[in-house]
Amino acid sequence: MISYAQNHEDVVLARAFEDAPTGFYVDVGAMHPVHDSVTKHFYDRGWSGINVEPSAAYHALLVAERPRDTNLRVALGEAPGRAVLHHVADTGLSSLEASVVEQAARSGRAVVEESVEVTTLAAVCREHVRGEIDFLKVDVEGREEAVLRGGDWSRFRPRVVVVESTKPNSTEQCHQSWEPLLLEAGYRFGLFDGLNRFYVRGESAELLPRIAAPANVMDGYLSHRTVFAETRVAELEARLARMKARRSKTLFGRMFRSKGAPR
Repeated sequence: MISYAQNHEDVVLARAFEDAPTGFYVDVGAMHPVHDSVTKHFYDRGWSGINVEPSAAYHALLVAERPRDTNLRVALGEAPGRAVLHHVADTGLSSLEASVVEQAARSGRAVVEESVEVTTLAAVCREHVRGEIDFLKVDVEGREEAVLRGGDWSRFRPRVVVVESTKPNSTEQCHQSWEPLLLEAGYRFGLFDGLNRFYVRGESAELLPRIAAPANVMDGYLSHRTVFAETRVAELEARLARMKARRSKTLFGRMFRSKGAPR
């Protein structure tokens, strides 16, 4: 498989759902439809789901490239309302938390503020989910607890939940405040991959062994970045070969004309 996710979370999830030809996901903080996407691999397999992305730019890309999905331009929190999204273009750093983007601003990146609607995970599920949720992924740059507190964990129970569990741009773990919400809802911890924590609902405990290890060589995957780079190198090499062939042909023609045609 080709892995698109930044920390190869999709490889672990593909292992968990290797026998599922179709399925349904909820991606909170979806960002780009391809780059660093946890759901791109599954969409290509025929899955569909809900992408929650408050950034106008990224939401437009999702609408254009994910017609089979439900793409919502909202943020999620503990209660409905409105909030300011601090958007850092071309990064995954955008956040409702101003402190999260301070470092990006200090480094010279432009930060654009957008007023966005805030709703809850429970409300999104009530309106758009009609069956089983195979996995929920939450990556919202410091607002994970608010998203999880806005869920209805008795009615909507994803088989697997993946939550970014380190502080933005840090290796410091920050799951202590929200992990009890999942454990009390009957979820079992399965894996910390250095960036995210994976949980499996108690009634799907058979999936725990499948997610027990991070993505590794035994999964037989290729990184999208590697595939893209190798494809680009091959294209440039082919272009260079064509340029050399044209140059050689031109030089030969000049030599032929300068010496005259053979008699």
